[in-house]
Amino acid sequence: MKLKKRDILIAIVTILSTIHSYNINAQTTSQDSIVCAQFEKDFNAFSIRMDELEKPNKKDYIALSKLYNNFLAKYEKLSTPLQKKYDYVKTLYYNSTCYNARSGNKKKALADFEKAADYGEQYYNLVKKNSDLISLHKNKRFKKSLLRLKEKTDYEGMLKASQAYTVDKKAYQFYYANPNDSNLVRLRTTFNLDSIAGCGNEISKIKNIMYWVHDIVPHDGISRNPKSKNAIDMIRLCQKEKRGVNCRMMAQILNECYLAMGFKARYVTCLPKVMINDCHVINVVYSCTLNKWVWMDPTFAAYITDDKGILLSIQEVRERLRMSLPLVLNDDANWNHKSKQTKEDYLDNYMTKNLYHIECINNTGFNTETYIKGTTDIPEYKLNHYFVDLCPLGYQPDDNNDNSIVTTDDQHFWESPYKNQ
Repeated sequence: MKLKKRDILIAIVTILSTIHSYNINAQTTSQDSIVCAQFEKDFNAFSIRMDELEKPNKKDYIALSKLYNNFLAKYEKLSTPLQKKYDYVKTLYYNSTCYNARSGNKKKALADFEKAADYGEQYYNLVKKNSDLISLHKNKRFKKSLLRLKEKTDYEGMLKASQAYTVDKKAYQFYYANPNDSNLVRLRTTFNLDSIAGCGNEISKIKNIMYWVHDIVPHDGISRNPKSKNAIDMIRLCQKEKRGVNCRMMAQILNECYLAMGFKARYVTCLPKVMINDCHVINVVYSCTLNKWVWMDPTFAAYITDDKGILLSIQEVRERLRMSLPLVLNDDANWNHKSKQTKEDYLDNYMTKNLYHIECINNTGFNTETYIKGTTDIPEYKLNHYFVDLCPLGYQPDDNNDNSIVTTDDQHFWESPYKNQ
């Protein structure tokens, strides 16, 4: 239950990217530059050695604990400004806790767990179940740190304790681009989406389009966002540069594909109660067959059903998590065809964290988030493009801005797009 290999690699790339940015952009002294260069060298050596030692079922815990201890000691010797620059290094304290606990270095394990709890990234429920930490369970320092972590990351507890939604009088409306829009027609023909969707029923077409986006564009959570954020340009850019995009861009690609095929669809930002360093963006598409919005996640090729195989909406998944009712993740859910997603990883942990409140832009179409000078920066555009944040009663988002509406009315938020037609 330590950080997974992919998470560690993301941390490494993030840190090295930060180092590179610091070297280029910050006004540093020559001494700072020397320190940065050495730290980057140390981190490269650490990552290579970690890769050698992190072999499944063959972990040398003593060697791993020494490796982490030595590298984190170097991090702790950095000046406070440089430590802030490389803040994500703190994610490594949890792995260090596990390896030191396994190696019998209880004092170091407790010290590192205190730092991991202060950073507050690890999921409380996973930490509680982590067999690596059994030797620490009765220790008062461990219990105290675990309580601090619970306040930050007991996502299941937070979700279950959230207040109910309630009707309010907030005025807003969602709009969906017409499939006859010239750009959406171009998208449909460029990638032959009719063939992608296939000749099956509505649900089959919805799934097929989602799988296609998952396959044609890899997910890269730390990639830079392209300037042109429409499906055609993003797909071509990824193919040309052999790169991926983050979950928000993947969801916008899928959203445009659904709109091009005549489906009403939104991309939805799923957010935790307290933002530390992560949220997730998925899609909902309206099924006329089921008379509701259904969950589609192109990042993980994931959708959710009840125990009878009926596709569920975000609203239904969230409530079932709150009530501990059965949820089923599709068997072929995966990350970039490299790692299978389990219900525990994806739903019980990750999405439980990210369903405290949710946000949608009210007006979606082609190039929804592409900045176009003289077009998207004018008052009229902003007046017609705003965010709607659905929150439980009594909660106010930290990052709420002037161009957003906070509502507690889930019935209005999720009403049929065909209601007034």
